[in-house]
Amino acid sequence: MKDQAERLRELMAKEISNDKLTTTKTKAKVLAITSGKGGVGKTNFAVNLAISMRRLGYEVLILDADIGLSNVEILVGINTRYNITDLITKDVSIHEIIGEGPEGIKIISGGSGFYELSTMNTENIKKILKEFKKLETIMDFIIIDTGAGVSNMVLDFIITADEVILVTTPDPTSMMDGYTMIKALTMKEYEGKLNIVANIVNNRIEAENLFYKLNQVSKTFLKVNLRFLGYLEKSKVVNKAVISQEPFLMSSPRSIISKRMNTMALNLTNSCDTIEVDRKTSFTQRLKNFILRRGD
Repeated sequence: MKDQAERLRELMAKEISNDKLTTTKTKAKVLAITSGKGGVGKTNFAVNLAISMRRLGYEVLILDADIGLSNVEILVGINTRYNITDLITKDVSIHEIIGEGPEGIKIISGGSGFYELSTMNTENIKKILKEFKKLETIMDFIIIDTGAGVSNMVLDFIITADEVILVTTPDPTSMMDGYTMIKALTMKEYEGKLNIVANIVNNRIEAENLFYKLNQVSKTFLKVNLRFLGYLEKSKVVNKAVISQEPFLMSSPRSIISKRMNTMALNLTNSCDTIEVDRKTSFTQRLKNFILRRGD
């Protein structure tokens, strides 16, 4: 027999599905930046990728979904006034909760809002979905900075993305946790591209060896092919940028590491430009599924 919570979710799903969430003007591509463990430079990568994409002429928004940590705000030295929960509690619009980041990138803080979504009523959830739908028509790229690890919360959020970028390092535990993430996404039948970024490496050879090992084991045991997006070496430039709360693309735009970031952004945007967004499974539709799963 179904419990009361399950019946409530079914009713909520049916009611929400009666509202049309898609439009022919949807254009945003959604990228999830993730890692199997913390401390690998995931958020730093997300911020600088966003800036590089913005310099290419795209409208870019970072959705900080690393619950409660607000790492994006710390790295760029800003404080956003609102977060996701304020869409309901303060009855503000999606435009009002968007913070202004460096060089024109946009930032939304998730706060604790994503944990609270499963307890909201149908009308509140419908409003959130309606507001998020606006993002799909005004942004070219939505970059989700997820929490680290392979919790259901993180995995469910990653699945809303068109592509995943997994940031890992040569550290054996980082590589193992990265493989665990790939395995978990495969078990959840994620069908988007899985991109790998080798971070904090000594040189290209080390980066390519890292990718080769990860790709080989993924092909052998999971039947999954990974894509090598690029690599970033160990650099004092990055450490100084973090301390000064200024992205390294801004503090050291001519550095080797900035050039590598720009190359990855260019390759990523070129490949994403060839992707046709499936209107039946837009980001808002996938976000709806994510919200409903939060009650599981």
